[in-house]
Amino acid sequence: MANLWHQVKGVQIRDLGEKRYIFKFFHIVDMERVLKGSPWTFNNHLLILHKLSRGEDPLRVPLISASFWVQVHDVPIGFYSENLAIQLGNFIGIFQEYDSANLGKESTNYMRIRIQIDVRRPLKRKKQVKFQNNKNGGRGGKW
Repeated sequence: MANLWHQVKGVQIRDLGEKRYIFKFFHIVDMERVLKGSPWTFNNHLLILHKLSRGEDPLRVPLISASFWVQVHDVPIGFYSENLAIQLGNFIGIFQEYDSANLGKESTNYMRIRIQIDVRRPLKRKKQVKFQNNKNGGRGGKW
């Protein structure tokens, strides 16, 4: 993982047992880049990352949620908006942010939304959305 993350100052990885590890970053920029770049996998296993607070026990932190970028397809071009991204993000999981760079581009046929999901629950695959022009959308959402 350390090689994949290309840190400025490096990272120290310590095995705590119970399938838990501590990643100690030597520069905040490195830590923020890794957290922002999640999800990460190792040997086809999802790495669930949590930024520890001072005094927090790493063996007691519930590792149950992860952030993902999802693509929502079949949204008519004139209906891409932050409000719709928030509504759809909160339907799938917990909305975190959306990629506003894609909004309004005629060449883009999807919205990108970053969400946090509970990895213990099955993914929600579809949501029927009714738009003002009576066209349905969101039927083929991919995430």
